[in-house]
Amino acid sequence: MLLLSKKIINKHFIINFLFSFLIVSFILGNPAINLNVLLIIITSIFFFKKKIFQIELDYFDKILIVLFLYIFLSGTINSIIYYINGSEKSFIVFYKSIFFFRYIIFYFVIKFLIKENLINFKIFFITAFSCVVFVCFDLIYQFIFGYDIFGYKAEAFERRLSGPFGEELIAGSYIQKFSLISLFTIPIFFKFKKNYIKYILTMFFIFLLLIALILSGNRIPLVFFIFTVAGITIFEKNLRKFLIPFLILVFSILFLTYATNDSYREHMHNFAQKTIQILSPFSKNNILMPEEEEKFKEFQFFTYEYKGQKYKITNSHLKEFKTGYVTWLDRKLFGGGIKSFKINCPKATKSLNCASHPHNYYLEILANLGIFGFFIILILFFITFIKTFVTKYLKDSNLNSFHLITPFIFLLFAEIFPIKSTGSFFSTGNATYIFLLLAINMQLSKVKNYIE
Repeated sequence: MLLLSKKIINKHFIINFLFSFLIVSFILGNPAINLNVLLIIITSIFFFKKKIFQIELDYFDKILIVLFLYIFLSGTINSIIYYINGSEKSFIVFYKSIFFFRYIIFYFVIKFLIKENLINFKIFFITAFSCVVFVCFDLIYQFIFGYDIFGYKAEAFERRLSGPFGEELIAGSYIQKFSLISLFTIPIFFKFKKNYIKYILTMFFIFLLLIALILSGNRIPLVFFIFTVAGITIFEKNLRKFLIPFLILVFSILFLTYATNDSYREHMHNFAQKTIQILSPFSKNNILMPEEEEKFKEFQFFTYEYKGQKYKITNSHLKEFKTGYVTWLDRKLFGGGIKSFKINCPKATKSLNCASHPHNYYLEILANLGIFGFFIILILFFITFIKTFVTKYLKDSNLNSFHLITPFIFLLFAEIFPIKSTGSFFSTGNATYIFLLLAINMQLSKVKNYIE
């Protein structure tokens, strides 16, 4: 009993429990994520006090501090402007800017814990593996029996399954966010006398992930999972021989799904059609014909002109992207402050068809922080790319030993890839995930290896 009590109050145990529980909190939802982040910050400061903030700042850290000060300044000034203009939501932007500061504290805490060798990544990876496997099998169970193990009904969402996420159709996004961490668990932390056993287990897990991603119906996560795994097999010397088998596995599963399931065939057709619409906005099919002028008179926002020809927007994603672009034009330099999109979009677009964000990280950053904030974030992403992928991965890593930093590099750049539809950059889940990856990547880039 005494040994158990000592273990429970052991700071290493508590820190690693909270750090690994982050993976679980993404399943439980935003309240759990916020509580988990808060507990990591509070317990770390309690255990290590000022030592956390006495670490030497590099130029990335200093630019990040400038970004958060800018966010606070932008939120304060814009809130005053909204108040003067009589907006009912005048101080929401200010409050959101204040609360957003938790992420820079979270960033420095995670960097400190890694620097001091306090994080047991084996526990973190095994937790990610266990949670991703659980979500995968829950989706399969829901597909077979019509309900998941918590009783969430499959039929409610037709071609898309939610698994343990209830009414939120984000199971595929969750799997993709933690897929590479899960995949690297076996190669990094488990030893086998025969290498082929390791590769068989890894290929089986890839098969499971592909099936679950298809069942989730989240098509962008499926695409980015395929691209990130293919990218790793190209860059890792010992894995290049598996690129062709991996692609054969991917296309076989997609073909069988397409050939045997009508609803998923329609889902894939719909995805292909939307992709073509996004990539070909000036298609002849999008030209606004004279007989359609009257129909679009009340929906002028969903049209645009190019070289004297008027086109109609036929894709919902393009409509959302346009709301982000037009909202940014209204406040080009400094934006409207974080979480201001819902305030400024209706006025800028003269349309009530405004979501809470424009469904693209970069358009949202432009609309909320203007060109100034946008370039600060671009600089941060560029520095991360140079320090992790170019300097650490390509030059310093031997590219054949499943280096610990590898999954975090590929996951981060899949997350911030500019040409895709996304959630909100400033939301609880996405912001926690991005700043977690930034902290891990920037600190691991400074060490040769980090395996408990």
